[in-house]
Amino acid sequence: MKIGVTALGSGSRGNSFVIHSTEGSLLVDAGFSRRELLKRMSGVNIEPKEIKALLITHEHTDHVAGMRLFCRDYDISACMSGGTADYLRRRKTLAEKVVEFVGGTSFDAAGFRVTPFQVQHDAVDPVGFVMTRGGFKIGLATDLGTIDLLAQTRLADSDVLILESNYDLDMLRNSDRMLHLKRRILGRNGHLDNQAALDAFDQLISPRTKVIYLVHVSSECNDYNLVRKNAAAKLCAMGRSDISLEVIEQSEPQETAWF
Repeated sequence: MKIGVTALGSGSRGNSFVIHSTEGSLLVDAGFSRRELLKRMSGVNIEPKEIKALLITHEHTDHVAGMRLFCRDYDISACMSGGTADYLRRRKTLAEKVVEFVGGTSFDAAGFRVTPFQVQHDAVDPVGFVMTRGGFKIGLATDLGTIDLLAQTRLADSDVLILESNYDLDMLRNSDRMLHLKRRILGRNGHLDNQAALDAFDQLISPRTKVIYLVHVSSECNDYNLVRKNAAAKLCAMGRSDISLEVIEQSEPQETAWF
């Protein structure tokens, strides 16, 4: 049994990941245009026809921009919470085939058992996902203002952890962004800052953890090298330099990691 993870890109201009199994693949979010999704998939040798379903975390454009056309062209369903589906339906941007779920209710897709869970973010009904197959666990939360007890419980003890590290606090405070935007980002329903992400390692990492992907890194209020340096230092301090650390960038996809 082989399981793979491909980061097609992550940031405020688009987020998308592919989770692979021998029975097909899941696309998690489609935050790039259909054309850009296909370009990025081609760049890392992914056949779009391998995608069996699309999982949507929430309705923001950087997570759904290519949803409707990609799902139409490859005849797949978009799986999302009922609240997210209602929002997109009212705006006439919903995919033709939709599977609605309730947070906490598991379902099967592409050989994975998928469990969505509600997260704190300023969207209609946002979720993170836990995807398991044969005892292998992937936990994903790309947009969340805080890691509450539910998120902590769901994400803990993952083989692969995909977690937001959006901004550096000082860089955000010193930025030219409007005050109301700063407050939104800093709030409980905003985004996770670098230090909060690192603090969460203590609760989320377990002996089985193999890889951590830090994602949704701000291009204006963060720095990839800073995120990488501080996270590596945290893992070293925890005695877990064995964990592979990946900081996902906006501009380019990353080669598939296989397990």
